[in-house]
Order: sequence, then structure tokens, then C-alpha cells
Amino acid sequence: MVKLALQLYTLREECKKDFIKTLEKVTNLGFEGVEFAGFYDIDANTMKENLDRLNLKAVASHTPYEDIIEKSDEVINYNKTIGNKNIVCPYYNIKTKEDLEKLSNGLKSVINKYNENGMELFYHNHDHEFIKIENKYALDILAENLDNKLNLELDTFWVYTANVDIINYLENNKYVKLIHLKDGINKDTKALGEGNAPVKEVFEKAKQLGLEWAIVENDTPSPNGIEDVTRSMKYIKENLL
Repeated sequence: MVKLALQLYTLREECKKDFIKTLEKVTNLGFEGVEFAGFYDIDANTMKENLDRLNLKAVASHTPYEDIIEKSDEVINYNKTIGNKNIVCPYYNIKTKEDLEKLSNGLKSVINKYNENGMELFYHNHDHEFIKIENKYALDILAENLDNKLNLELDTFWVYTANVDIINYLENNKYVKLIHLKDGINKDTKALGEGNAPVKEVFEKAKQLGLEWAIVENDTPSPNGIEDVTRSMKYIKENLL
């Protein structure tokens, strides 16, 4: 069974006001895990204590590319303490083959260090990684450039908006280990069930593939994060579980 986590970027306004209280709300909604998008100046031991208290799993952490490269010791130590092994590069501006090579070389310079510390490096896509470079998607070239050591956290909504067959892509890409479950209309993200992305089909495919986690996210929650996520969880309970 695929377990459900929440990307805390969805609740960034709530996190700014009271991070720990926000974690409590995430638990009460029924999520089993969280994916971080910053730690809001909370030290690692305090974070770990609260995750344990709330029975929340640290599933992954979105970590800026520069920090992955330049602050690797700090990133590794914090995430080890909170029990997270999945470090995700959330964005890189890929427009050319040269951009792709720079990203590949940067991640390649540190990936062994992360692996030696029991951690996996991931890349999280938007839609621009589905440009073709020498007749291949940039995202696929990136994974190949890292000698099969880089995993993909597939943001299924952005694959869909790139006019790529998301179900076929999931079936045929061996690098996908985590997914973002997301909905929307055109490029406007919505709560689950309020857009036209194939959310049900994506979730079914994730189950078939034996993926451990599906991570719910909405980049632009409305009218606020908690109300938006509450609607998404209602949709999940009524349609996916």
C-alpha cells in the first residue's frame, strides 16, 4: 500500500507562523509522513522529538542545489538526526545542454558522499526538464549522467502539463522512487480532485509499481494551505483509498 506524505511547501504560510503546530495538523489530517521545504530554524534534535511524538516519518527534504553542493556536511548531519535519507534537489534552470552538464557535474561531485552516509540524492522536476536534448528528455539524460545513482522524485502534474504520457513514463522510468501527487488545470495547481490531471490513474500506477510514498503537494493552495490540504485528503479518502 502506498503511504501518504505531505510536502510542507503547501503549508509554508502556516509553517512560518508555528511550525510544530502545523505538524500536529498534518498528523490530524491523516498523513503518515512529511517532506520538508526548509526547517524554519528548528534544531535537528527538536525536530526529531516532534516527529517521533507525532508518529510522522521524515520522507524527504527539498534542499537547494547550492546547499547540496556547498553545505553537504550540514545537510547530511541534520537529515541523519531527523531520520531522513532522501535529499531532493527541487529545481534547476535547465535550458541548454550546458545547463544540464553543469547540474550533472555538480551532483556527481557529491553523490558518493551522500551515498556513503546512507543517503539518496533525488531530482524533482517541473515541466521544463522535458525539453528534448539530442532527442532525449533532459530529465532522462540527467539520471543517466549520474551513473544510475540519481533517483527521480516525479512531480506527476508537471509531467502531465508537459504533454508527456505520465502513466507510460512511470511504467518505463526506472529512476522514479518518489512521486508528487498533484492536480491542476493548465499550469494552475489545485487541490486533488479539482483539476484535470489523471490523479486516480497515477495513484493506481504507483500502487502497481510498489512505490512506498506518494507526496501530496499544491504550489498555490486556496484559500489557505490547511483548507486546501483538507479538501485533498477528503478526495483521497473518498476516491483513492
